[in-house]
Order: sequence, then structure tokens, then C-alpha cells
Amino acid sequence: MTIELITIEEHKKLLGIFTEYPNLTLQNKGYEYIDKSKFSDTEKIKHEEVVTILKKTIRGFSSFSNFYIDSKQRIQIRVQYDYSWGETTINFIGVGYVLLDELLNGFETKI
Repeated sequence: MTIELITIEEHKKLLGIFTEYPNLTLQNKGYEYIDKSKFSDTEKIKHEEVVTILKKTIRGFSSFSNFYIDSKQRIQIRVQYDYSWGETTINFIGVGYVLLDELLNGFETKI
């Protein structure tokens, strides 16, 4: 996954949406997805605000699925994106998770 870092304001906006709109969070197991047809008008607007930020941030972005809380209680964002973005090979859209804080600070390194 290739990202361009977001601003502090965009991070605050995403954190605010996560906090104020719990219907955009799903503790999915496998291929479960949120039923977006049940979103209120405001939730639909907030979902699109997330999409707008992610489109400019994640290269090959396809769609925003949901927020997710991992086992360490960190906020993750589940997205669909083109795994082969920037290559001349066939496109492959798949799922990925990125920590909200990684969008601001860059990817964590594993030691």
C-alpha cells in the first residue's frame, strides 16, 4: 500500500467521524460488510467525507469499507485498493487495513 500523509486537520476529522458515527465501525470477521443502505443521511455524508480524504491519500484507492478496532485498541481503516497500482500488470482490487495514525505519521516499522 502506498500512501501520502494526511494533515493534522484531516486526522482530526477522521477521528471525529469515527467517534461520532459508530455505525461506520464494524468488528468484521472475514468478509462481513456494513449495510450502507441503513445509513442515515448524515452517516452517508460522513462516509463520503472519509472517502474524499482516502482517495487523495491511498494510491489505488477503490472504496472505504469501515473503521475497525484492532486487538491493541487502535483505530484501523478497512479499504479496498488496487494492489498493483502503478504497475502495468492487471489490476487486482483487494482489502487492506491501515492504522488511522499511520495516515498521519507514516507506516509503523516492525522490529
